[in-house]
Amino acid sequence: MGSEESWLIVNIDNALTKAVLIERTDGGFGVRGSGEAPTTVGPPELDVTVGVRRAAENLASGLGVRLWGAEGPSGGRRLLCSSNTSDGLHMMVAGVISMISTESAERAALGAGALLMDVFSKDDPRPGYQRVDRMRSLRPDMFLLAGGVDGGAEKQVLEMAGQVNAADIKPRFGSEYKLPVIYAGNVEMREEVEGTLSKERYATKLVENVRPVIDRENLGPAREGIYDAYMEHVIVHSPGYEKLSGWVDEPIMPSQAAIGRLLYAYALKRDVNLVAVDVGGATTDVYSVFNGTFNRSLNADIGLTYGIGNIMKTVGVEGIARWVPEEMGEREVRNAVGNMMVAQQESLSEGEASVQQAAAREAMRLGLESHRKIASRLKGVVLKRGISDMFQQAVEDSYLDMIRANVVIGRGEAFTRHGGDGAAAMLMLDGLEPTGLTELFVDRSSIMPHLGMLCEKNREAALQVLSEECLHKLGTCIALRGAAGEGVEVMRLALTVSGGPKVEETVSLGDLKVIPLRPGESAKLEARPRRGLDVGRGKGKRLEAEIGGGSLGLIVDARGRPLKAPSRREKLAAWRSALTGAVESSKGAGGS
Repeated sequence: MGSEESWLIVNIDNALTKAVLIERTDGGFGVRGSGEAPTTVGPPELDVTVGVRRAAENLASGLGVRLWGAEGPSGGRRLLCSSNTSDGLHMMVAGVISMISTESAERAALGAGALLMDVFSKDDPRPGYQRVDRMRSLRPDMFLLAGGVDGGAEKQVLEMAGQVNAADIKPRFGSEYKLPVIYAGNVEMREEVEGTLSKERYATKLVENVRPVIDRENLGPAREGIYDAYMEHVIVHSPGYEKLSGWVDEPIMPSQAAIGRLLYAYALKRDVNLVAVDVGGATTDVYSVFNGTFNRSLNADIGLTYGIGNIMKTVGVEGIARWVPEEMGEREVRNAVGNMMVAQQESLSEGEASVQQAAAREAMRLGLESHRKIASRLKGVVLKRGISDMFQQAVEDSYLDMIRANVVIGRGEAFTRHGGDGAAAMLMLDGLEPTGLTELFVDRSSIMPHLGMLCEKNREAALQVLSEECLHKLGTCIALRGAAGEGVEVMRLALTVSGGPKVEETVSLGDLKVIPLRPGESAKLEARPRRGLDVGRGKGKRLEAEIGGGSLGLIVDARGRPLKAPSRREKLAAWRSALTGAVESSKGAGGS
Protein backbone atom coordinates (compact mmCIF):
# COMPACT_ATOMS: atom_id res chain seq x y z
CA MET A 1 0.00 0.00 0.00
CA GLY A 2 1.29 3.43 -0.94
CA SER A 3 1.07 6.86 0.58
CA GLU A 4 -2.08 9.01 0.55
CA GLU A 5 0.21 11.85 -0.56
CA SER A 6 1.28 10.29 -3.89
CA TRP A 7 -0.84 8.64 -6.60
CA LEU A 8 0.24 6.87 -9.79
CA ILE A 9 -2.88 6.80 -11.99
CA VAL A 10 -3.18 5.05 -15.35
CA ASN A 11 -5.82 5.17 -18.07
CA ILE A 12 -5.73 2.51 -20.78
CA ASP A 13 -7.49 2.87 -24.12
CA ASN A 14 -7.22 0.89 -27.33
CA ALA A 15 -4.16 2.71 -28.64
CA LEU A 16 -2.50 4.52 -25.75
CA THR A 17 -1.76 3.96 -22.08
CA LYS A 18 -1.24 7.18 -20.11
CA ALA A 19 0.27 7.38 -16.63
CA VAL A 20 0.02 10.46 -14.40
CA LEU A 21 1.73 11.15 -11.09
CA ILE A 22 -0.25 13.34 -8.68
CA GLU A 23 1.36 14.40 -5.41
CA ARG A 24 0.83 16.79 -2.56
CA THR A 25 2.53 20.15 -3.02
CA ASP A 26 2.83 23.26 -0.88
CA GLY A 27 -0.43 24.48 -2.42
CA GLY A 28 -2.34 21.22 -2.07
CA PHE A 29 -2.12 18.64 -4.88
CA GLY A 30 -0.76 18.88 -8.40
CA VAL A 31 0.31 16.88 -11.44
CA ARG A 32 4.01 16.21 -11.18
CA GLY A 33 4.30 14.61 -14.60
CA SER A 34 2.84 12.22 -17.17
CA GLY A 35 4.08 9.48 -19.47
CA GLU A 36 2.62 7.50 -22.37
CA ALA A 37 3.19 4.20 -24.16
CA PRO A 38 1.29 2.10 -26.72
CA THR A 39 -1.33 -0.19 -25.18
CA THR A 40 -0.24 -3.84 -25.17
CA VAL A 41 -3.43 -5.87 -24.76
CA GLY A 42 -3.02 -7.20 -28.31
CA PRO A 43 -0.15 -8.99 -30.02
CA PRO A 44 2.76 -9.28 -29.84
CA GLU A 45 2.82 -8.64 -26.06
CA LEU A 46 -0.70 -9.81 -25.14
CA ASP A 47 -0.19 -8.32 -21.67
CA VAL A 48 -1.67 -4.97 -20.69
CA THR A 49 0.84 -4.57 -17.84
CA VAL A 50 3.69 -4.19 -20.34
CA GLY A 51 2.19 -0.94 -21.63
CA VAL A 52 1.40 0.20 -18.08
CA ARG A 53 5.01 -0.42 -17.03
CA ARG A 54 6.39 1.41 -20.07
CA ALA A 55 4.13 4.41 -19.49
CA ALA A 56 5.17 4.54 -15.83
CA GLU A 57 8.84 4.24 -16.76
CA ASN A 58 8.54 7.01 -19.36
CA LEU A 59 6.95 9.16 -16.66
CA ALA A 60 9.66 8.26 -14.16
CA SER A 61 12.53 8.99 -16.57
CA GLY A 62 11.34 12.55 -16.97
CA LEU A 63 11.21 13.04 -13.21
CA GLY A 64 14.29 11.13 -12.11
CA VAL A 65 12.30 8.88 -9.77
CA ARG A 66 11.62 5.15 -9.60
CA LEU A 67 7.98 4.13 -10.12
CA TRP A 68 8.25 0.53 -11.28
CA GLY A 69 10.17 -2.50 -10.14
CA ALA A 70 10.74 -6.03 -11.41
CA GLU A 71 7.51 -7.30 -9.79
CA GLY A 72 5.27 -4.32 -10.47
CA PRO A 73 4.79 -0.80 -9.08
CA SER A 74 7.37 0.30 -6.54
CA GLY A 75 6.28 1.16 -3.03
CA GLY A 76 5.42 4.57 -1.68
CA ARG A 77 2.63 5.40 -4.15
CA ARG A 78 -0.91 4.20 -4.57
CA LEU A 79 -1.90 2.83 -8.00
CA LEU A 80 -5.28 3.51 -9.66
CA CYS A 81 -6.43 2.49 -13.12
CA SER A 82 -9.30 3.02 -15.56
CA SER A 83 -9.73 1.27 -18.89
CA ASN A 84 -11.44 1.70 -22.24
CA THR A 85 -9.85 -1.15 -24.20
CA SER A 86 -11.85 -3.28 -26.67
CA ASP A 87 -13.98 -0.23 -27.50
CA GLY A 88 -15.50 -0.04 -24.03
CA LEU A 89 -18.14 -1.98 -22.09
CA HIS A 90 -20.80 -3.49 -24.40
CA MET A 91 -24.15 -4.12 -22.71
CA MET A 92 -27.76 -5.05 -23.38
CA VAL A 93 -30.59 -4.09 -21.04
CA ALA A 94 -34.16 -5.29 -20.62
CA GLY A 95 -37.17 -4.29 -18.56
CA VAL A 96 -40.92 -4.67 -18.50
CA ILE A 97 -42.18 -1.28 -19.70
CA SER A 98 -39.94 0.65 -22.08
CA MET A 99 -40.72 4.08 -20.63
CA ILE A 100 -40.39 3.01 -16.98
CA SER A 101 -38.16 0.15 -15.81
CA THR A 102 -36.30 -0.22 -19.12
CA GLU A 103 -35.53 3.50 -19.26
CA SER A 104 -34.19 3.39 -15.71
CA ALA A 105 -32.02 0.39 -16.63
CA GLU A 106 -30.68 2.32 -19.63
CA ARG A 107 -29.69 5.24 -17.41
CA ALA A 108 -27.95 2.91 -14.97
CA ALA A 109 -25.95 1.20 -17.73
CA LEU A 110 -25.01 4.40 -19.55
CA GLY A 111 -24.00 6.03 -16.29
CA ALA A 112 -21.68 3.09 -15.65
CA GLY A 113 -19.91 3.81 -18.92
CA ALA A 114 -21.63 1.26 -21.16
CA LEU A 115 -22.23 1.20 -24.88
CA LEU A 116 -25.76 -0.13 -25.36
CA MET A 117 -26.03 -2.75 -28.09
CA ASP A 118 -29.82 -3.12 -27.82
CA VAL A 119 -32.71 -2.50 -25.44
CA PHE A 120 -35.62 -4.90 -24.82
CA SER A 121 -38.97 -4.68 -23.03
CA LYS A 122 -42.32 -6.44 -22.85
CA ASP A 123 -43.96 -3.63 -24.85
CA ASP A 124 -41.23 -3.85 -27.50
CA PRO A 125 -43.02 -4.07 -30.90
CA ARG A 126 -40.85 -7.08 -31.80
CA PRO A 127 -42.50 -10.43 -30.99
CA GLY A 128 -40.86 -12.59 -28.35
CA TYR A 129 -39.11 -14.95 -30.78
CA GLN A 130 -37.52 -11.99 -32.59
CA ARG A 131 -36.27 -10.59 -29.29
CA VAL A 132 -34.72 -13.96 -28.46
CA ASP A 133 -33.10 -14.19 -31.91
CA ARG A 134 -31.72 -10.67 -31.55
CA MET A 135 -30.27 -11.40 -28.10
CA ARG A 136 -28.72 -14.59 -29.42
CA SER A 137 -27.11 -12.78 -32.38
CA LEU A 138 -25.27 -10.26 -30.20
CA ARG A 139 -22.17 -10.73 -28.07
CA PRO A 140 -22.31 -8.34 -25.10
CA ASP A 141 -19.99 -8.12 -22.13
CA MET A 142 -22.91 -7.99 -19.72
CA PHE A 143 -26.73 -7.96 -19.46
CA LEU A 144 -28.80 -5.78 -17.11
CA LEU A 145 -32.32 -7.08 -16.40
CA ALA A 146 -34.89 -4.92 -14.61
CA GLY A 147 -38.65 -4.76 -14.36
CA GLY A 148 -41.47 -4.11 -11.95
CA VAL A 149 -41.58 -1.96 -8.86
CA ASP A 150 -40.93 -3.88 -5.67
CA GLY A 151 -43.89 -6.24 -5.31
CA GLY A 152 -45.21 -5.71 -8.87
CA ALA A 153 -45.11 -7.15 -12.42
CA GLU A 154 -44.15 -10.66 -11.30
CA LYS A 155 -45.31 -12.58 -14.38
CA GLN A 156 -43.79 -10.10 -16.84
CA VAL A 157 -40.42 -10.12 -15.06
CA LEU A 158 -40.26 -13.91 -15.24
CA GLU A 159 -41.19 -13.83 -18.94
CA MET A 160 -38.30 -11.48 -19.69
CA ALA A 161 -35.93 -13.65 -17.63
CA GLY A 162 -37.15 -16.66 -19.59
CA GLN A 163 -36.38 -14.95 -22.89
CA VAL A 164 -32.87 -14.13 -21.72
CA ASN A 165 -32.37 -17.72 -20.68
CA ALA A 166 -33.76 -19.10 -23.96
CA ALA A 167 -31.42 -16.86 -25.98
CA ASP A 168 -28.35 -18.56 -24.49
CA ILE A 169 -26.40 -15.31 -24.95
CA LYS A 170 -22.66 -15.74 -25.37
CA PRO A 171 -20.18 -13.18 -23.99
CA ARG A 172 -18.16 -11.09 -26.43
CA PHE A 173 -14.83 -12.60 -25.42
CA GLY A 174 -14.84 -16.36 -25.02
CA SER A 175 -17.91 -18.59 -25.17
CA GLU A 176 -16.38 -20.73 -22.40
CA TYR A 177 -17.10 -17.92 -19.91
CA LYS A 178 -20.42 -17.24 -18.24
CA LEU A 179 -22.18 -14.03 -19.25
CA PRO A 180 -22.74 -11.70 -16.26
CA VAL A 181 -26.45 -10.92 -15.81
CA ILE A 182 -27.31 -8.26 -13.25
CA TYR A 183 -30.88 -8.43 -11.97
CA ALA A 184 -32.12 -5.05 -10.73
CA GLY A 185 -35.88 -5.51 -10.75
CA ASN A 186 -38.66 -6.40 -8.31
CA VAL A 187 -36.76 -7.64 -5.25
CA GLU A 188 -39.54 -10.09 -4.35
CA MET A 189 -38.77 -12.01 -7.58
CA ARG A 190 -35.05 -12.50 -6.97
CA GLU A 191 -35.17 -16.21 -6.22
CA GLU A 192 -37.49 -16.95 -9.17
CA VAL A 193 -35.35 -14.94 -11.59
CA GLU A 194 -32.15 -16.56 -10.33
CA GLY A 195 -33.76 -19.97 -10.73
CA THR A 196 -34.90 -19.16 -14.27
CA LEU A 197 -31.44 -18.14 -15.48
CA SER A 198 -29.22 -21.14 -16.14
CA LYS A 199 -26.25 -21.36 -13.79
CA GLU A 200 -24.28 -23.05 -16.58
CA ARG A 201 -24.79 -20.09 -18.95
CA TYR A 202 -25.00 -17.03 -16.73
CA ALA A 203 -23.28 -15.53 -13.70
CA THR A 204 -26.26 -13.86 -12.06
CA LYS A 205 -25.77 -10.96 -9.64
CA LEU A 206 -28.71 -9.62 -7.58
CA VAL A 207 -28.85 -5.92 -6.67
CA GLU A 208 -31.48 -3.46 -5.48
CA ASN A 209 -34.27 -2.44 -7.84
CA VAL A 210 -33.49 0.45 -10.21
CA ARG A 211 -37.16 1.50 -9.85
CA PRO A 212 -38.35 0.37 -6.42
CA VAL A 213 -41.40 2.66 -6.59
CA ILE A 214 -42.92 4.40 -9.58
CA ASP A 215 -41.79 7.89 -8.60
CA ARG A 216 -38.18 7.12 -7.58
CA GLU A 217 -35.08 5.72 -9.24
CA ASN A 218 -32.29 3.90 -7.41
CA LEU A 219 -29.47 3.56 -9.95
CA GLY A 220 -26.45 3.40 -7.63
CA PRO A 221 -26.60 -0.32 -6.71
CA ALA A 222 -27.01 -1.35 -10.37
CA ARG A 223 -24.01 0.74 -11.38
CA GLU A 224 -21.93 -0.74 -8.58
CA GLY A 225 -23.05 -4.19 -9.69
CA ILE A 226 -21.89 -3.39 -13.21
CA TYR A 227 -18.48 -2.28 -11.90
CA ASP A 228 -18.14 -5.48 -9.85
CA ALA A 229 -19.09 -7.69 -12.79
CA TYR A 230 -16.74 -5.72 -15.03
CA MET A 231 -13.87 -6.60 -12.70
CA GLU A 232 -14.91 -10.17 -11.88
CA HIS A 233 -16.13 -11.46 -15.23
CA VAL A 234 -15.14 -9.11 -18.06
CA ILE A 235 -11.85 -7.31 -17.76
CA VAL A 236 -9.97 -10.17 -16.10
CA HIS A 237 -10.28 -12.18 -19.32
CA SER A 238 -8.24 -9.59 -21.26
CA PRO A 239 -4.50 -10.38 -21.29
CA GLY A 240 -2.71 -9.10 -18.20
CA TYR A 241 -5.69 -7.52 -16.45
CA GLU A 242 -5.89 -10.16 -13.74
CA LYS A 243 -2.31 -9.33 -12.74
CA LEU A 244 -3.01 -5.59 -12.96
CA SER A 245 -6.11 -5.90 -10.77
CA GLY A 246 -3.93 -7.31 -8.00
CA TRP A 247 -1.80 -4.16 -7.95
CA VAL A 248 -4.45 -1.42 -7.90
CA ASP A 249 -5.84 0.21 -4.76
CA GLU A 250 -9.33 0.66 -6.25
CA PRO A 251 -11.18 -1.69 -8.67
CA ILE A 252 -10.53 -0.88 -12.33
CA MET A 253 -13.54 0.82 -13.90
CA PRO A 254 -14.56 1.99 -17.40
CA SER A 255 -12.96 5.31 -18.33
CA GLN A 256 -16.34 6.91 -19.12
CA ALA A 257 -17.65 5.97 -15.68
CA ALA A 258 -14.60 7.60 -14.07
CA ILE A 259 -15.20 10.78 -16.07
CA GLY A 260 -18.84 10.81 -14.99
CA ARG A 261 -17.86 10.37 -11.35
CA LEU A 262 -15.54 13.38 -11.60
CA LEU A 263 -18.03 15.66 -13.37
CA TYR A 264 -20.72 14.78 -10.85
CA ALA A 265 -18.45 15.68 -7.93
CA TYR A 266 -17.41 18.94 -9.64
CA ALA A 267 -21.01 19.99 -10.29
CA LEU A 268 -22.05 19.23 -6.71
CA LYS A 269 -19.11 21.12 -5.25
CA ARG A 270 -19.84 24.24 -7.32
CA ASP A 271 -23.63 23.77 -7.07
CA VAL A 272 -24.07 24.21 -10.83
CA ASN A 273 -25.96 22.60 -13.67
CA LEU A 274 -23.39 21.18 -16.07
CA VAL A 275 -23.20 19.79 -19.61
CA ALA A 276 -20.01 18.17 -20.94
CA VAL A 277 -19.51 16.77 -24.42
CA ASP A 278 -16.71 14.48 -25.63
CA VAL A 279 -16.50 14.22 -29.41
CA GLY A 280 -14.22 11.32 -30.31
CA GLY A 281 -13.27 9.59 -33.52
CA ALA A 282 -16.07 7.02 -33.45
CA THR A 283 -18.39 8.06 -30.61
CA THR A 284 -19.87 11.17 -28.99
CA ASP A 285 -20.47 11.16 -25.23
CA VAL A 286 -22.66 13.69 -23.44
CA TYR A 287 -22.69 14.05 -19.64
CA SER A 288 -25.01 16.25 -17.60
CA VAL A 289 -25.67 17.10 -13.98
CA PHE A 290 -28.92 19.03 -13.43
CA ASN A 291 -30.19 19.70 -9.91
CA GLY A 292 -27.86 17.04 -8.60
CA THR A 293 -29.01 14.33 -11.03
CA PHE A 294 -26.31 12.76 -13.20
CA ASN A 295 -26.85 11.31 -16.67
CA ARG A 296 -24.68 10.13 -19.53
CA SER A 297 -25.60 9.25 -23.09
CA LEU A 298 -23.56 7.80 -25.93
CA ASN A 299 -23.98 8.15 -29.67
CA ALA A 300 -22.07 5.16 -30.98
CA ASP A 301 -20.60 5.44 -34.48
CA ILE A 302 -20.96 9.24 -34.44
CA GLY A 303 -17.52 10.87 -34.43
CA LEU A 304 -14.94 12.78 -36.41
CA THR A 305 -12.90 10.01 -38.05
CA TYR A 306 -14.41 6.53 -38.25
CA GLY A 307 -17.82 7.96 -37.35
CA ILE A 308 -17.89 11.04 -39.58
CA GLY A 309 -19.61 9.16 -42.40
CA ASN A 310 -22.53 8.39 -40.08
CA ILE A 311 -22.88 12.10 -39.30
CA MET A 312 -23.15 12.83 -43.03
CA LYS A 313 -25.60 9.95 -43.44
CA THR A 314 -27.79 11.34 -40.65
CA VAL A 315 -27.79 15.06 -41.48
CA GLY A 316 -26.95 14.94 -45.17
CA VAL A 317 -24.14 16.68 -47.02
CA GLU A 318 -26.03 19.95 -46.72
CA GLY A 319 -26.20 19.56 -42.92
CA ILE A 320 -22.41 19.61 -42.78
CA ALA A 321 -21.83 22.10 -45.63
CA ARG A 322 -23.99 24.76 -43.96
CA TRP A 323 -21.25 25.27 -41.34
CA VAL A 324 -18.31 25.45 -43.80
CA PRO A 325 -17.15 29.06 -44.39
CA GLU A 326 -15.10 28.21 -47.49
CA GLU A 327 -16.66 27.71 -50.91
CA MET A 328 -16.84 23.93 -51.21
CA GLY A 329 -19.03 21.89 -53.49
CA GLU A 330 -20.91 18.75 -52.47
CA ARG A 331 -18.27 16.51 -54.03
CA GLU A 332 -15.46 18.25 -52.13
CA VAL A 333 -17.32 17.80 -48.84
CA ARG A 334 -17.96 14.12 -49.58
CA ASN A 335 -14.31 13.57 -50.49
CA ALA A 336 -13.11 15.25 -47.29
CA VAL A 337 -15.45 13.07 -45.21
CA GLY A 338 -14.31 9.93 -47.04
CA ASN A 339 -10.64 10.75 -46.48
CA MET A 340 -11.18 11.17 -42.75
CA MET A 341 -13.03 7.85 -42.55
CA VAL A 342 -10.32 5.74 -44.17
CA ALA A 343 -7.12 7.56 -43.18
CA GLN A 344 -6.52 9.17 -39.78
CA GLN A 345 -4.34 12.02 -40.98
CA GLU A 346 -1.76 13.66 -38.75
CA SER A 347 -2.64 16.99 -40.36
CA LEU A 348 -5.63 18.28 -42.33
CA SER A 349 -5.88 20.86 -45.08
CA GLU A 350 -7.77 24.04 -44.30
CA GLY A 351 -10.82 22.74 -46.15
CA GLU A 352 -10.71 19.34 -44.43
CA ALA A 353 -10.35 21.01 -41.04
CA SER A 354 -13.42 23.15 -41.78
CA VAL A 355 -15.42 20.06 -42.77
CA GLN A 356 -14.35 18.25 -39.61
CA GLN A 357 -15.28 21.23 -37.44
CA ALA A 358 -18.64 21.45 -39.22
CA ALA A 359 -19.23 17.75 -38.55
CA ALA A 360 -18.32 18.31 -34.89
CA ARG A 361 -21.16 20.82 -34.62
CA GLU A 362 -23.61 18.26 -35.93
CA ALA A 363 -22.17 15.51 -33.70
CA MET A 364 -22.75 17.73 -30.67
CA ARG A 365 -26.26 18.65 -31.79
CA LEU A 366 -27.17 14.99 -32.38
CA GLY A 367 -25.58 14.02 -29.07
CA LEU A 368 -27.60 16.62 -27.19
CA GLU A 369 -30.83 15.48 -28.86
CA SER A 370 -30.18 11.90 -27.74
CA HIS A 371 -29.18 13.04 -24.28
CA ARG A 372 -32.46 14.84 -23.73
CA LYS A 373 -34.24 11.48 -23.99
CA ILE A 374 -32.05 10.06 -21.23
CA ALA A 375 -32.05 13.19 -19.05
CA SER A 376 -35.81 13.05 -18.65
CA ARG A 377 -38.36 13.12 -15.90
CA LEU A 378 -39.57 9.77 -14.63
CA LYS A 379 -42.35 8.34 -16.77
CA GLY A 380 -45.42 6.84 -15.17
CA VAL A 381 -45.55 9.43 -12.39
CA VAL A 382 -48.91 11.19 -12.04
CA LEU A 383 -48.31 14.95 -12.09
CA LYS A 384 -50.51 17.18 -9.96
CA ARG A 385 -51.28 20.26 -12.02
CA GLY A 386 -52.69 23.58 -10.88
CA ILE A 387 -55.05 25.85 -12.77
CA SER A 388 -52.08 27.79 -14.22
CA ASP A 389 -50.80 24.59 -15.84
CA MET A 390 -53.95 24.36 -17.95
CA PHE A 391 -52.49 27.04 -20.21
CA GLN A 392 -49.48 24.89 -21.01
CA GLN A 393 -49.83 22.68 -24.07
CA ALA A 394 -47.55 19.99 -22.67
CA VAL A 395 -45.23 19.22 -19.82
CA GLU A 396 -41.64 18.93 -21.03
CA ASP A 397 -40.29 15.42 -20.67
CA SER A 398 -36.63 16.43 -20.45
CA TYR A 399 -35.24 18.65 -17.75
CA LEU A 400 -32.13 19.40 -19.82
CA ASP A 401 -32.70 23.02 -20.84
CA MET A 402 -29.59 24.90 -21.96
CA ILE A 403 -30.89 28.14 -20.43
CA ARG A 404 -30.47 26.40 -17.05
CA ALA A 405 -26.94 25.13 -17.76
CA ASN A 406 -24.34 27.13 -15.80
CA VAL A 407 -21.24 25.32 -17.10
CA VAL A 408 -20.38 23.74 -20.47
CA ILE A 409 -17.21 21.65 -20.94
CA GLY A 410 -15.71 20.43 -24.22
CA ARG A 411 -13.42 17.37 -24.38
CA GLY A 412 -11.50 15.89 -27.28
CA GLU A 413 -9.33 17.03 -30.18
CA ALA A 414 -12.26 18.83 -31.77
CA PHE A 415 -11.75 21.57 -29.17
CA THR A 416 -7.96 21.66 -29.15
CA ARG A 417 -6.66 20.71 -32.58
CA HIS A 418 -7.83 23.54 -34.87
CA GLY A 419 -8.16 27.28 -34.44
CA GLY A 420 -7.41 27.68 -30.74
CA ASP A 421 -9.76 29.02 -28.10
CA GLY A 422 -11.89 31.08 -30.48
CA ALA A 423 -12.69 28.05 -32.63
CA ALA A 424 -13.40 25.95 -29.52
CA ALA A 425 -15.89 28.54 -28.26
CA MET A 426 -17.59 28.69 -31.67
CA LEU A 427 -18.05 24.91 -31.60
CA MET A 428 -19.85 25.11 -28.27
CA LEU A 429 -21.99 28.07 -29.28
CA ASP A 430 -23.08 26.49 -32.57
CA GLY A 431 -23.32 22.85 -31.51
CA LEU A 432 -24.78 23.16 -28.00
CA GLU A 433 -26.42 26.61 -28.14
CA PRO A 434 -25.80 27.63 -24.51
CA THR A 435 -28.45 30.15 -23.51
CA GLY A 436 -28.61 32.71 -20.74
CA LEU A 437 -25.37 32.98 -18.75
CA THR A 438 -22.91 30.08 -19.18
CA GLU A 439 -19.25 29.47 -18.34
CA LEU A 440 -17.32 27.76 -21.16
CA PHE A 441 -14.39 25.41 -20.46
CA VAL A 442 -12.12 23.14 -22.51
CA ASP A 443 -10.35 20.08 -21.14
CA ARG A 444 -6.75 20.56 -22.26
CA SER A 445 -5.11 17.84 -20.19
CA SER A 446 -6.98 14.63 -21.14
CA ILE A 447 -6.64 13.38 -17.56
CA MET A 448 -10.30 13.36 -16.54
CA PRO A 449 -10.39 9.54 -16.28
CA HIS A 450 -7.36 9.68 -13.99
CA LEU A 451 -8.96 12.32 -11.78
CA GLY A 452 -12.22 10.37 -11.74
CA MET A 453 -10.38 7.39 -10.27
CA LEU A 454 -8.70 9.63 -7.69
CA CYS A 455 -12.05 11.20 -6.83
CA GLU A 456 -13.22 8.12 -4.93
CA LYS A 457 -10.09 8.12 -2.76
CA ASN A 458 -9.33 11.82 -2.45
CA ARG A 459 -12.10 14.06 -3.80
CA GLU A 460 -10.45 17.28 -2.65
CA ALA A 461 -7.25 16.48 -4.55
CA ALA A 462 -9.11 15.43 -7.71
CA LEU A 463 -11.24 18.57 -7.83
CA GLN A 464 -8.29 20.84 -7.11
CA VAL A 465 -6.28 19.39 -10.00
CA LEU A 466 -9.34 19.51 -12.26
CA SER A 467 -9.94 23.20 -11.59
CA GLU A 468 -6.32 24.33 -11.60
CA GLU A 469 -4.61 22.15 -14.21
CA CYS A 470 -7.26 20.46 -16.34
CA LEU A 471 -10.07 22.88 -17.16
CA HIS A 472 -9.12 25.89 -19.27
CA LYS A 473 -11.72 28.65 -19.07
CA LEU A 474 -12.60 30.32 -22.35
CA GLY A 475 -14.92 32.83 -20.73
CA THR A 476 -18.55 33.48 -19.92
CA CYS A 477 -21.23 33.62 -22.59
CA ILE A 478 -24.48 35.54 -22.46
CA ALA A 479 -26.94 34.45 -25.13
CA LEU A 480 -30.53 35.37 -25.92
CA ARG A 481 -33.49 33.04 -26.29
CA GLY A 482 -35.98 34.26 -28.85
CA ALA A 483 -35.84 36.27 -32.05
CA ALA A 484 -36.51 39.69 -33.50
CA GLY A 485 -35.87 41.51 -36.76
CA GLU A 486 -32.30 41.47 -38.08
CA GLY A 487 -30.38 44.45 -36.73
CA VAL A 488 -33.02 45.33 -34.12
CA GLU A 489 -31.68 46.33 -30.70
CA VAL A 490 -32.22 43.34 -28.42
CA MET A 491 -30.15 44.01 -25.31
CA ARG A 492 -28.17 46.59 -23.38
CA LEU A 493 -25.17 45.50 -21.34
CA ALA A 494 -23.09 47.09 -18.61
CA LEU A 495 -19.88 45.42 -17.41
CA THR A 496 -18.06 46.82 -14.38
CA VAL A 497 -14.65 45.28 -13.79
CA SER A 498 -13.53 45.13 -10.16
CA GLY A 499 -11.40 48.20 -9.63
CA GLY A 500 -11.88 49.27 -13.22
CA PRO A 501 -14.15 51.27 -15.53
CA LYS A 502 -17.71 50.50 -16.55
CA VAL A 503 -18.17 49.27 -20.14
CA GLU A 504 -21.57 49.75 -21.76
CA GLU A 505 -22.73 48.05 -24.96
CA THR A 506 -25.83 48.13 -27.13
CA VAL A 507 -26.48 44.76 -28.77
CA SER A 508 -28.44 44.12 -31.96
CA LEU A 509 -29.90 40.84 -33.18
CA GLY A 510 -27.24 38.92 -35.06
CA ASP A 511 -24.32 40.38 -33.11
CA LEU A 512 -21.52 38.13 -31.92
CA LYS A 513 -18.85 39.99 -30.02
CA VAL A 514 -16.35 39.73 -27.17
CA ILE A 515 -15.78 42.13 -24.29
CA PRO A 516 -12.29 41.52 -22.81
CA LEU A 517 -12.21 40.13 -19.28
CA ARG A 518 -8.95 38.41 -18.44
CA PRO A 519 -8.44 35.20 -16.45
CA GLY A 520 -8.52 35.97 -12.75
CA GLU A 521 -10.55 39.14 -13.23
CA SER A 522 -14.14 39.44 -12.03
CA ALA A 523 -16.84 41.88 -13.02
CA LYS A 524 -20.45 42.79 -12.37
CA LEU A 525 -22.68 42.20 -15.38
CA GLU A 526 -26.04 43.86 -15.98
CA ALA A 527 -28.12 42.82 -18.99
CA ARG A 528 -31.46 44.32 -20.02
CA PRO A 529 -33.08 42.26 -22.81
CA ARG A 530 -35.78 43.53 -25.14
CA ARG A 531 -39.33 42.64 -24.20
CA GLY A 532 -40.11 39.07 -25.23
CA LEU A 533 -36.45 37.96 -25.13
CA ASP A 534 -34.86 35.96 -22.33
CA VAL A 535 -31.30 35.86 -20.93
CA GLY A 536 -32.10 33.46 -18.12
CA ARG A 537 -34.35 35.43 -15.79
CA GLY A 538 -37.54 35.36 -17.83
CA LYS A 539 -38.78 37.26 -20.86
CA GLY A 540 -37.77 40.91 -20.74
CA LYS A 541 -36.33 40.58 -17.22
CA ARG A 542 -33.00 42.10 -16.22
CA LEU A 543 -30.05 39.90 -15.29
CA GLU A 544 -27.43 40.88 -12.73
CA ALA A 545 -24.51 38.58 -11.95
CA GLU A 546 -20.87 38.42 -10.91
CA ILE A 547 -18.84 36.76 -13.65
CA GLY A 548 -15.23 35.67 -14.07
CA GLY A 549 -12.87 36.17 -16.99
CA GLY A 550 -11.20 33.77 -19.36
CA SER A 551 -8.95 33.65 -22.40
CA LEU A 552 -11.75 35.26 -24.43
CA GLY A 553 -13.65 37.21 -21.79
CA LEU A 554 -17.38 37.90 -21.99
CA ILE A 555 -18.88 36.45 -25.16
CA VAL A 556 -22.07 38.17 -26.28
CA ASP A 557 -24.13 35.94 -28.57
CA ALA A 558 -27.20 37.76 -29.89
CA ARG A 559 -27.80 35.47 -32.85
CA GLY A 560 -30.97 34.18 -31.20
CA ARG A 561 -32.08 30.74 -30.05
CA PRO A 562 -32.80 28.40 -31.67
CA LEU A 563 -29.74 29.18 -33.80
CA LYS A 564 -29.95 29.07 -37.59
CA ALA A 565 -26.94 28.73 -39.86
CA PRO A 566 -26.75 31.75 -42.20
CA SER A 567 -27.31 31.42 -45.92
CA ARG A 568 -24.24 33.56 -46.71
CA ARG A 569 -20.80 31.99 -46.16
CA GLU A 570 -19.23 35.35 -45.45
CA LYS A 571 -21.44 35.57 -42.37
CA LEU A 572 -19.93 32.31 -41.07
CA ALA A 573 -16.46 33.73 -41.63
CA ALA A 574 -17.44 36.91 -39.77
CA TRP A 575 -18.70 34.87 -36.81
CA ARG A 576 -15.48 32.92 -36.67
CA SER A 577 -13.26 36.00 -36.87
CA ALA A 578 -15.30 37.67 -34.11
CA LEU A 579 -13.94 35.09 -31.66
CA THR A 580 -10.59 34.07 -33.14
CA GLY A 581 -9.72 37.75 -33.60
CA ALA A 582 -10.62 38.42 -29.98
CA VAL A 583 -8.08 35.80 -28.86
CA GLU A 584 -5.34 37.35 -30.98
CA SER A 585 -6.14 40.81 -29.60
CA SER A 586 -5.99 39.45 -26.07
CA LYS A 587 -2.58 37.88 -26.72
CA GLY A 588 -1.31 41.09 -28.20
CA ALA A 589 -2.44 42.98 -25.13
CA GLY A 590 -0.63 40.56 -22.83
CA GLY A 591 -3.56 38.24 -22.10
CA SER A 592 -3.31 34.45 -21.91
